[in-house]
Amino acid sequence: MEPTDAKVASQLANAPEGDQDSEQTEEEDIVGLLQLRHAEDHKADAHAITTAEVDIPSVKPMENTMEETVDEQRESLKPSSLSSKSPSSSPAPVALKRNDHGPSESKPKKAKLVKKQSAKDQVRSASVPETLSQTPTPTTTAEKVKRSRGKPKKGLEEAYISPIRVRLQPYKDGDVNAIPRMPVFLPPSAASPVWNPWTKQEVDLYLTEDHPFNRRGFRYLPCEAASDLPLLMYRQIEVPPFGPRVNFADMSMQVIVDNSTSSVVSTEKGYRMVRANVGAREGKWFWECRILRGNGVPSDGNVRVGWTRREASLETPVGFDAYGYGIRDVTGQKMHISRGGDFMKDGFKTGDVIGLYISLPSISYQVSVASSNNSKKSSSKLLKSVTHGVVSNVVRDRIPIRYKGQLYFEQFECVPAKELQDLLNQSSSDDAVATELKLREKGLPNSSVRVYKNGKYVGTPFESLLPFLPPDSVPLSTLGARVVDDGMLGYYPSISVYNGGAAQFNFGPDFDYFPADLKHEASSSVDLHKRVRPMCERYDEQIAEDVVWDIIDEVEIALNPDDQDVNGEPTVES
Repeated sequence: MEPTDAKVASQLANAPEGDQDSEQTEEEDIVGLLQLRHAEDHKADAHAITTAEVDIPSVKPMENTMEETVDEQRESLKPSSLSSKSPSSSPAPVALKRNDHGPSESKPKKAKLVKKQSAKDQVRSASVPETLSQTPTPTTTAEKVKRSRGKPKKGLEEAYISPIRVRLQPYKDGDVNAIPRMPVFLPPSAASPVWNPWTKQEVDLYLTEDHPFNRRGFRYLPCEAASDLPLLMYRQIEVPPFGPRVNFADMSMQVIVDNSTSSVVSTEKGYRMVRANVGAREGKWFWECRILRGNGVPSDGNVRVGWTRREASLETPVGFDAYGYGIRDVTGQKMHISRGGDFMKDGFKTGDVIGLYISLPSISYQVSVASSNNSKKSSSKLLKSVTHGVVSNVVRDRIPIRYKGQLYFEQFECVPAKELQDLLNQSSSDDAVATELKLREKGLPNSSVRVYKNGKYVGTPFESLLPFLPPDSVPLSTLGARVVDDGMLGYYPSISVYNGGAAQFNFGPDFDYFPADLKHEASSSVDLHKRVRPMCERYDEQIAEDVVWDIIDEVEIALNPDDQDVNGEPTVES
């Protein structure tokens, strides 16, 4: 929305009644004044590149001044207060606004008649901080996104979906080349230290704070100002320790981790889950889980290991819902949608090493499967964007926010689908069997999970894994989020711990028991797409992919500076 002239608006709203000619003349004078004012505003703003501003009216973003104590954070995790003490109940931060860059030529905008503000609205606006009142948001995010989509052009442009553009504030000098900051580590009251038989030493574990945690509908990534990307202005960065590790934002607030490698996890509470910061989208990948304490002395803690998608709840064990595949330590059962099945006869315990292998077909093949299984427009549009086996419409709708003095990207997160959540409430074994058959039909062909115990092959507990590309992964529609692939959808190494159970991620390349039957497939002589690779290699790949999409988005904005997105529809102004 263009800035309004309060005086002119007031004159227009309070114009005295008179004869028709006088009233018409006065209105023409006011409209002329409005046009002149808007023309001057447009001339002063000639270097602006119009973009869309994303606001979150229905679910507030992460608070940037939240100063909760550790006790309050722990209290907020009790079932009775999950919704009331979540970060979403905090005041929303101000979305950073884009600075003006680059010349653009367009016609002056038409004058708009402004409705006089009521007394109630004046009181309401007076209570809003100045920084917020300067950026009014007259429409919902859903309406803005709908307006910014437009109809795809014929030809090559149909392969792309333009990212939502955000008008951002000028960044501070200190935001450029910012030094990424680790979370603050706070010692827990129990469950630490943990003896690590592989390093022959005790490991201290800590709660983390002063960083955002992913929550329903939103996820958070550290970022910094990028002077070499003048149009995007911000880019994602990594937080120490640099490498594959626990994802600090993608774990339960009650999980405790070590402060050196950030790979050892435990908890003092019931089942809590943590996901890695690296995920598998296609190909063959392997990682190991060291059981430091579980299923035996000196504690009664438990551990579950496996693979989960981003939709899987962090307050449940791996395999609780349809978005995860896990193995239990006590019985060795395979777990999916909270249904156990016989798999590993003796289970596993402290000192064991569980190897987890996953095989996923190529992204291009997954898109073709999604297109054949679904009639939704998002899958057909995704299919058209596949070129030489690469999905070309990775779209990262994200805005920078400031939290605890650190910059983060806030973006929409995928949420569980109702039809899959309903599978947890099957009334009979017959329903469960029918559900399993239905899921197998919907699953990805040539996808599977293998499990190894201390280097020995145990079996293949899961095949035909559920697909994760849109429309099988969707954000909350009530937020106005678009159904797109943000480049980070997939299956992530996951560990859930219970009542003192402890485990350690080992992403390679130095494995304790790399399976003999995988050594040939892991050889460098094997084609990269067919090779079994350690999950540690995915870390560098993800960074490279993000850099590539930064460049693509920067070029796309530069080539479309005339207030148009690539679909030919004007972008929404703030």
